Amino acid sequence: MKMIVRGLIVMLFMCSQLLAGAQGLPVNIESLSDEQLIQLATKYNLIGLSEAELEAKAKEAGLASDQILLLKKRIALLDPSVASGQLAYSNKTDSYVLRNKVSTKGPSIRAKDSSGALTVFGSEIFDNVDLSFEPNLSIATPSQYIIGVNDQLVIDVYGVSDVTKKLKVTTEGDIRFPNLGPIKVAGLSVDDARIKIKKALTKIYPGIASGSVAVQVSVGQIRSIQVTLLGEVRRPGTYTISALATLMNALYASGGPNDIGSFRKIELLRGGKVVTEFDLYDFLLKGDLSKNRLLQDDDVIRVGTYITRVAMKGALKKPAIFDLKAGETAADLIQYAGGFADVAFKERVRVTRLGAAQREIFTVPAAGLRQFQLSSGDTLTVDSLPSFYTNRVWATGALYHTGAYGLQQAKDLNELLKLAGLREDAYLERGILRRLKSDLTASLIPFSVHEVMKGSFNLSLQREDSVHIFKATDLRERYTVDINGEVNKPGTYEYFENMRVQDLVLLANGYREGAAKQKIEISRRLSVSGTEADTVSYAVIKEISLDKAADLQFELKPFDIVAIRRLPVYKEQITVSIEGEVFYPGTYTLSSKNERLSDIITRSGGLKSSAFAEGAVLIRNTYVGVTSSDAALLGSKARLINQQSGRNMISVEGGDSSLLKTLSAQQKPMSIRLSDALANKGGSDDVFLEEGDIIKIPKSLQTIQTFGMVNLPKQIIYRDGLTLKEAVRESGGFAVNAARKHAYVVYANLEVRTTRKFLFFRSYPDLKTGAEVYIPSKSDRKKLSTGEAVGLISGLTSLLGLAIVLVNTSK
Repeated sequence: MKMIVRGLIVMLFMCSQLLAGAQGLPVNIESLSDEQLIQLATKYNLIGLSEAELEAKAKEAGLASDQILLLKKRIALLDPSVASGQLAYSNKTDSYVLRNKVSTKGPSIRAKDSSGALTVFGSEIFDNVDLSFEPNLSIATPSQYIIGVNDQLVIDVYGVSDVTKKLKVTTEGDIRFPNLGPIKVAGLSVDDARIKIKKALTKIYPGIASGSVAVQVSVGQIRSIQVTLLGEVRRPGTYTISALATLMNALYASGGPNDIGSFRKIELLRGGKVVTEFDLYDFLLKGDLSKNRLLQDDDVIRVGTYITRVAMKGALKKPAIFDLKAGETAADLIQYAGGFADVAFKERVRVTRLGAAQREIFTVPAAGLRQFQLSSGDTLTVDSLPSFYTNRVWATGALYHTGAYGLQQAKDLNELLKLAGLREDAYLERGILRRLKSDLTASLIPFSVHEVMKGSFNLSLQREDSVHIFKATDLRERYTVDINGEVNKPGTYEYFENMRVQDLVLLANGYREGAAKQKIEISRRLSVSGTEADTVSYAVIKEISLDKAADLQFELKPFDIVAIRRLPVYKEQITVSIEGEVFYPGTYTLSSKNERLSDIITRSGGLKSSAFAEGAVLIRNTYVGVTSSDAALLGSKARLINQQSGRNMISVEGGDSSLLKTLSAQQKPMSIRLSDALANKGGSDDVFLEEGDIIKIPKSLQTIQTFGMVNLPKQIIYRDGLTLKEAVRESGGFAVNAARKHAYVVYANLEVRTTRKFLFFRSYPDLKTGAEVYIPSKSDRKKLSTGEAVGLISGLTSLLGLAIVLVNTSK
C-alpha cells in the first residue's frame, strides 16, 4: 500500500512539473515582438533545439498546431547574431538522424530595386512559403551516396541461406558482421560498398560465388551531417541536415541569397577546395540540377556578392532584376525575362546607365542587342506599341456595323459604307467626313450618301478619317400628341399617321366615369404658312362630339392637345367619418352638399349615454383641392410675409411643390359645440360637412390637466367651482419663469380662452371638465417693431383671405 501511495505522489509531482513548464508559453505567437520571442526562446531553452525537439516541447506546452508552425517560422527568422543561425536547425552532434523530414523552409525575402517595383529574379522561390526544397527521404538511397560514420547498412543474404543484418558504421568506419572481421565501408559509395561486402561474405557463404546465395546492401537510417553557409545568404551559419540533402536544400534552408548575394555564383567547398560552382539560373531557366551535388559532412557553401545586376522594365513577360555573368548581353537578358510581351515595341530598347558623375541613356536597336554590353546598375526599358494606328478609319451613325476599319479594305467612301451597311433610317441627303489636317486641326467634308452609294461620287480615305451617317428620325422634331382630363392615363404619346381621337383615348387606358364624350376640345398648332395677321392667335381650337359619325373620323395632327371634360352633373361620392361615443361609428357618404353635423349624428344612431358632447371635435382637411398653381401663389405670398417681418414666419423650404404636399396633407381640428348643434338643428353651430371630415366624440371626462410653467404639471379631478388659480396651486404653484398674464385654457372641444386684464385686475378663464391649463414661460425673444407688426398682420390677413378664396373656388 505504501508503495502505491509513493508511486502516486511521484506521478503527481512529475505532472505538476510538466504543467508548470507548459504554463509560461503564450498562445498567440504572432502577437509577440522579436525581442519578446528572443526572451521566450532563452527562458524556455528553445535555442539550439532541432525542429523535432522544438515541436515536441511546444506540444508539451499545449500549443495548437497552427501556433507550433508559427513558432517554428518565427524562430527561424530571428536575427542570426542572436540565434547564431542555429535556432531552427540543430548543430548538436547527434550520432545519427532518422529518416525524419528536416524543414528547409526559408524566410520571406523580397529584394527590390530602388523604386520598389521590381524583385530580383529567382528570389520568389525563397519568398514563397508554399514551396519546400526538402530532401526526399522516402526514395531508394542514391548509388553515388557516400557512406559515413553512424549510417546504418541493411544487409540481406537470401537464397540457400536467409539472413538479414542491420549494422551501424562505427566511428572507425567499419561494420562488424557476425563470424566475420570488420569491413571498412566509410568513404565508399553504396555501389562500391555492396561489392566489397559481397566479396567479404563469400568467406562464410560459399554459395555467393556459385550464385545460389545473393546479397543485397542498402542504407537504413541516414546519418546527419553538418554544413556551413557563408557569405551573402539570409541566415549564415552551421546547419545539421540529412546526409541526403543537396546544395539546393541547404541554400533554401538558409533563406537564399540576401539583397546583395549572387544568384549566379554559388560555390561548394570540400576540404578547402571548390568542388562545384552552382548557377541558380541553370535551375530556374533550364531545370538543370546537374551541379546540385549531394552534400557531405563539413561541406561549406559560399555565396559571394553579385558582380553585375541589371533591371528590366516595360513590355516584357517577366520584368525583374537580373544577375549577369561576364560576356552576357542585352539579348541574353531579354531571353531571361521570357522575351518581349505581345504589346512590346521590338525595334529598339532604352538603356539608362549610372555613370561616374551623371546618368546616361542609350538607344539600342534590335540588331545591336547581342553586341551591347551591360553594366551593373543599368536599367533596360522596353516600350509598348504606340496607341495610334497606321491604317484605321471610323464609321459611325446609322450603320449596321459601326466601328474601326482598315484602309486596305475600305480605301474610299463607297467601300466603307458597303462594309458598314446602311440602315433603313439613314439620312441619304448628307453625310460628313471628319479629317485631320497636317496641323492636326479637324476639317469637315460633306457628301451626298445617295450619290456615293449610286457611284456618281466617291472620295479616297486617309488614316484616322471618321465618316458619320445621320439618322433621318433624329433630324426632325419628335411627333407627339397630348391628352388630359377625364382619361385613366393622361399624358404625352407618340403620334402616328392616321391617328384619331379614339386611338389616343385607348392609349390613355380609356375614359374615366363622368367623361363628357359630347364635348371634346382639340387645340392645334397654327400652320407655318399663316400670314402675319395670324400671329395674334395661339392655336386653332376644334370641338367635336363622338356621338356624331362625322367626328368619329376626325384625324389628329402632330402636337394636338386633346381635352376630355367632365359631365356637369357628374359628382363623386363625398365621405366623412365619425368616431367615438355613437352607436354606429364609421364612414358615411353625404347625400347632398347641405348635410350638416346633426344629420350625421342622427344617421350614426345618436350619442351614447357615456358621450361627452362638450368635448366633441371636428377634424378637417384644410386645403382640399389646392392645385400646384394655388401652391405657387401661396408660396410667393408666404415669402413676402417672411421678408416684411424679417423672420421665417412661414416655412417654404423645398419650394412650391413641397408646400403643395404639405398643404394637401394638413388636417386641422375645429372647435364645435355639438350640444348646441343638436339642440338647434340648422343653426349656426350645426355646421355643413365637407369631404374628409372626421368627427371625434370622446367619453365623459372627470379631470382637468395643467401644463407648462407650474412646478408639478398633473391631472386634477374636476369639481364644481374649481378655478385656474386653485388648479395651479394644486400643481405646486407658478414656476419662477411663469408668464401669468398669458395663461390660457383649452377646453375639450378645443375652444381657447385667455387671461383678461382690466386696470389692475386679472381675470382668469373658467374651468370645465376636460379643460387643459397652459402656463407659458416668459420669452426673451426680440419683440416686433410697430412697422414689422403692421406688415406681418397685413400679410397674414391677405394670405388668409387668398387661401379662403382658393378653397372656396376649388369646391
